[in-house]
Amino acid sequence: MRVVVFISGRGSNLKALLEQQNNYTVVHVISNREQAAGLQIAQDFGVPTTVIPWKNREQAENQALKQLNDINPDLIVLAGFMRVLSEDFVTKFPFKIINIHPSLLPLYPGLNTHQRALNDKQKQHGATVHYVNQHLDQGHSISQCHIDITDEDSAETLATRLLSKEHKLLSTTVDKIATGQIYRHNNQLYYQNQVITQPIVWSNI
Repeated sequence: MRVVVFISGRGSNLKALLEQQNNYTVVHVISNREQAAGLQIAQDFGVPTTVIPWKNREQAENQALKQLNDINPDLIVLAGFMRVLSEDFVTKFPFKIINIHPSLLPLYPGLNTHQRALNDKQKQHGATVHYVNQHLDQGHSISQCHIDITDEDSAETLATRLLSKEHKLLSTTVDKIATGQIYRHNNQLYYQNQVITQPIVWSNI
């Protein structure tokens, strides 16, 4: 399975994907920021990169669309990509774009998820891999990982503790899509031939 990854920053989720690619191959990385550290990570793994400034969304998406049409990937992964894709763009790739979001969706779409969980005195926090649709962080959830929130936690400690689990969650989910264990049929999402009614939670993550 051929994967294109979109990034904006340090590329830690990208690195996790690159390190675990057995049943899939990251064939290209697109960044909206020339200074994104993840570009160097991609280059270290020999993966071609493209920088598309996102000052004008329509122009940026047209450039990305041309690139994607040339590459024809099986899956597009948003891994710390800090731009919202338009409905027109997303609908060109139905159920081919996934995102990793640092909250237990449907809780806390958008930004500042760690602090919002603390403000609400939640007992658990986590991350979700979901399909991308025209609504921000509201596409069909595929999988989740969880961490307990302690009285000593800050937004920074939550983010740090969650990060390694995010990495494993994303690479595991992409691998299971690549091997056909996660798939769609008749508008239903399946994992190992069972309909997914709640996000998958793997015990080893």
